[in-house]
Amino acid sequence: MKTVSLTDDSVVRGSLLFTVPLILGNLFQQLYSATDSLVVGNFVGSGALAAVSASNQIVNLIIGFVIGLTTGAGIVIARHYGAGEYAALRRCISTAYLFCLVGGVAVSALGIAASPVLLRLINTPEEIFADSVLYLRIYFIGTLFNILYNMGAGVLQAVADTRHPLYYLCAASAVNIVLDVVFVAVFRWGVAGVAAATLIAQTVSATLAMAHLLRTKEEYRLCSLRGDAAEFRLILKYGTPTGLQSAIVSLSNVVVQSYLNGFGVAAMAGSNVYSKVDTFVLLPANCLSLTVTTFTAQNMGARRYSRVLSGLRAFLWMGGVYSVGVGVFIFFFSQRPMSLFSQESEVLHSGAMIARVLAPGYILLVFCQIFIGIVRGCGHTFATMILSVVNLCGLRIIWLAALLPLFPSLYTLYLSYPVTWGTATACISLYYCFCVVPHIRRKDALEN
Repeated sequence: MKTVSLTDDSVVRGSLLFTVPLILGNLFQQLYSATDSLVVGNFVGSGALAAVSASNQIVNLIIGFVIGLTTGAGIVIARHYGAGEYAALRRCISTAYLFCLVGGVAVSALGIAASPVLLRLINTPEEIFADSVLYLRIYFIGTLFNILYNMGAGVLQAVADTRHPLYYLCAASAVNIVLDVVFVAVFRWGVAGVAAATLIAQTVSATLAMAHLLRTKEEYRLCSLRGDAAEFRLILKYGTPTGLQSAIVSLSNVVVQSYLNGFGVAAMAGSNVYSKVDTFVLLPANCLSLTVTTFTAQNMGARRYSRVLSGLRAFLWMGGVYSVGVGVFIFFFSQRPMSLFSQESEVLHSGAMIARVLAPGYILLVFCQIFIGIVRGCGHTFATMILSVVNLCGLRIIWLAALLPLFPSLYTLYLSYPVTWGTATACISLYYCFCVVPHIRRKDALEN
């Protein structure tokens, strides 16, 4: 039974009904990496924790492009669904799944083969190199299932079903937590055990999502794995810029990681434990961005243009209130949740320093994500790619290259994030006001 309508419910009610299960689902998804770090930090040590940290940025870079394409598929699916074009909807889902299957196999093979080279490129310290390679290679074996789950979840979210992805992530997270403890605390497999637990958990979530799409009687059923040229072109049209944006911005994070590695194992471990806290508190804001994209795409498909324009104000209010609240919390109290992952004073000191730099800029990040979401949902994915890449990658790398040699500290390193969040927000909001809004108003005038 349909309980959420992003085209008919009030903006706030519909968004909350859509977003809350999405938040809970992503919380469980983040338990994968959080549990990995918690178990490793408490049962193995800071060296293994740093190894996991070094590997995570590589993973995000390699799979970012394919995951970005699934976002593009979600935009096309949401538009078809909003417009009631159910035959095209099924063709799009079939095409997207076929692409993810082929792409997932390719990414897994590439990642396994290139792991040592990639870790050398980011200056991974020698004392954690072997563990980092081992973790990364096992993780890449499960990349196919990671991509297939994200595609399945993307399909369901595009049609306003966020409940089923939540159920599947609950199951996968439970599997991951149990296996982390068994493989690391009991069997003493170290980082290999952590990676193996994640692989199995990702397999569970991917299998459950695909099984649902194969069995459902709804219009979005996965009927085959046949490609459709027209739908594939649409997926590439909206997904390629998003995928490139994700991959290139991830590249900037890899560059940050390479500089961070030069500060030593304690700084790497501190960054890892802070990232877990950071990820959890920012999840609602990140999910709001996906809500904005889906809301916008469905309403554009349904030709409810005035609703797209009026919805932005509600999204900015929700995002602003939340980001200020969590920013204050993280600035003053981040060390307490970080102590769950490590008790080493150097690690906690590094994490707390990073928190004090990033937390005041959270409102800029959230506003940036909201504007990206509405511009992307309107189909202007190329513009969001260019503006995001220029600011979140180009300017960030320039900042690091110019200032870090002069002021070599973690403060200088991580200040690159709020500075570029601010410039990206300014650029994308101006693009929305002067390019997207006139486009929407023209379409509204022509059709009404």
